[in-house]
Amino acid sequence: MKKIVANFPILVLLLLMALISCDEEERGPLVTDSTIPGEVSDLSVQNLSGGAKISYKIPSDEDVLYVEATYERNGLPVSTRSSIFKDFVTVEGLNTTESVEVSLVAVDRSENKSTAVSVTINPEKSPLKKIFESIELVQDFGGPRLTYNNEDGAKVEFLLYTIENGQRVYQQSAFIEDGQNTFYNFRGFPPVLTRFGVEVIDRWDNIASLYEADVEPFEEIVLDRLAMSGKALTGDEESAFGWTLNNLFNGVATGAGFHTDQANPGTVVPPYTEGYHMFSVDMGVTAKLSRFKFWPRQGDCCNTPFGHGDPRYFEVWGIDEIPADNGASLDGWTRLVENGEVIKPSGAPLGSNSAEDQALGASGFEFNFPIEAPPVRFIRFVVFENWSGTNFTHVMELEFYGQIEQ
Repeated sequence: MKKIVANFPILVLLLLMALISCDEEERGPLVTDSTIPGEVSDLSVQNLSGGAKISYKIPSDEDVLYVEATYERNGLPVSTRSSIFKDFVTVEGLNTTESVEVSLVAVDRSENKSTAVSVTINPEKSPLKKIFESIELVQDFGGPRLTYNNEDGAKVEFLLYTIENGQRVYQQSAFIEDGQNTFYNFRGFPPVLTRFGVEVIDRWDNIASLYEADVEPFEEIVLDRLAMSGKALTGDEESAFGWTLNNLFNGVATGAGFHTDQANPGTVVPPYTEGYHMFSVDMGVTAKLSRFKFWPRQGDCCNTPFGHGDPRYFEVWGIDEIPADNGASLDGWTRLVENGEVIKPSGAPLGSNSAEDQALGASGFEFNFPIEAPPVRFIRFVVFENWSGTNFTHVMELEFYGQIEQ
């Protein structure tokens, strides 16, 4: 009996090793053969921007696992696989409109490859070339504004250079991942006529030619927050919990900010037809504004930032003089931010914030104003919905940028 007990752990170990060995063996093909599968057939091509969709008929072999397309991109061979659950493969990332030969093979579970079948595609103009042909560098605050058209929603990187003594000097990058935005503001440059250049690179390392332009940026300053104060207009929400409007200009994004009362439904101020929580600011000077930042609550409670009363959907209006109706409507005001939305980097649900979420909340949310907007002195902030799905709000700090009108 003692001998059996002493060897029991060894028996268990051997049994586990046997089970693991079985699992490892089953990961490979259940049946291995050397039979070459049939070819793909009935090929048809739909040429696309920067590539093509190649449709085909999958061979009837029961063990076919996928179809592999091989072609050259920038002089290097690349391949793309498509499972048997689809009857097409997509070729992408080509920056040419010249003919490209694509080779297709069917591959079975034993990694046997069929005889290759070739087809010629004629890619349409690539997203990269479309973007490059649309870009312009124009005058804006603190640097050049890059305008572009990204109708295909391509993921690209813009590299900004200054051209000094005929040589390019790298300055900044901008990463674009959708087709919604149509411009990007590069900042941090003095109001001096400068030769700028922009290069565009896509995710396959295709590079467009350098676009160059002479631009003299407008001077941009941070407006003095000490000159700012809260402005009570008709329809604005009163402060709650001792969090007053003037906390928005104390230079501190922690502690107490401005807070409205959750119990108030909000006032209807035309052109709106629903009641929203609004508050107004006197900047103390008339200025042509370039952008602004606001800071959310910093996580002292309520899953913030991106929680509780932090604004999510909002608009911003401006005017140079308060009209006779004291803001009972927004007639005569200029909409400076339309359908503004705070984007949470992680996309995580309410109550879950990533390190990137926390970092963005701490640095503040920045929004541009239209370059064509007139100078204003008074700002009105309209909160449509906060991150908890209602319309009360709390904001910790405001900061405005632009040029003071003399």
